Amino acid sequence: MSFSEILGHERQIAVIRRNAVTGQMPPAYLFHGEEGIGKRMIAMELAKAVNCTGEHEPGDSCGVCQDCRNIVSGCHPNISVMALEANPDTGKMRQAITVDQVRAAQDYLSLKAVGEGRKILIVDGAHLMNEEAKNAFLKTLEEPPEMSHVVLVTSRPGSLLATILSRCRAVSFQPLKEGLVAKLLAERAGMDPAEALFVAGMTGGRVGEALSADPADLAERRRYVMDVFEFLPGSSYSGAVKKAEEVSKKEGGLEDLAFFGTLWFRDLLVILLGGDEALAYNRDMGAGLQACASRMTAYRCEEAIGLLKDTGRALERTYNRRLLAEDLFFRLKEETLA
Repeated sequence: MSFSEILGHERQIAVIRRNAVTGQMPPAYLFHGEEGIGKRMIAMELAKAVNCTGEHEPGDSCGVCQDCRNIVSGCHPNISVMALEANPDTGKMRQAITVDQVRAAQDYLSLKAVGEGRKILIVDGAHLMNEEAKNAFLKTLEEPPEMSHVVLVTSRPGSLLATILSRCRAVSFQPLKEGLVAKLLAERAGMDPAEALFVAGMTGGRVGEALSADPADLAERRRYVMDVFEFLPGSSYSGAVKKAEEVSKKEGGLEDLAFFGTLWFRDLLVILLGGDEALAYNRDMGAGLQACASRMTAYRCEEAIGLLKDTGRALERTYNRRLLAEDLFFRLKEETLA
């Protein structure tokens, strides 16, 4: 693959390619945006573009030379990826990127690049650095080695130190348009058009998740979320507490509630504001959308979207999922679904 083969992100790729062609690459980039939308893939393409030794367009790579193949296989001396690692003592994945990893990355960057290329360190999930690691990493950005560049990839830039953010050139990535994701699914996964559109909608433009998604599983997860919304309005508070416990214990339950719920209330808002039902993510549930919209107001939909987005953000930093679910359910029950 090369930049020219990537669907979407045209503006961001154009800026990155121009930096590579002119040689005016910053010591550090910050690629930020939702999970699964292609940030890491584009970071790897940048690494190929500045190390490719084959015939290629300016600011791109050929994808077939030995350097490109080595980068793809993870064995190029100019490219290193820092991400979560397994604890050698337990074999389990660590919950954070450690200061020892940062120090190893600093040693790597201090070495001269091989050949005419540039050294690239990709920090995949930069927000996962613990506090000690973040503070140590700041030194790398304060004294960047010549011909070496860092690409921080994150879905949570707010979790990084302000002093780290201020030393990076930020590139913001957005989810791809539904039609682009559907086209990709049809070409690469062989899905029929209707199935591809459904998966594209239910993954919110996150192409990484879309490519690995099972349509039947997505439909089942959405149905579970819809059942929760149908249950809450007529439930007692003790019933809502029990349902909150159930959802909080279900793997991915709260995450699905926040994600699919946001899509659902966004669709209701579109309909209530006079938008075309074809713009809805859940347009395959047209009758259900119209029926639900008739019982809602635009204000209540906006309130629900705010609550669900707050819950999604809180899931990134809280460990008490049950209390989070209870608070969400009580507020949905009282403020939006009553």
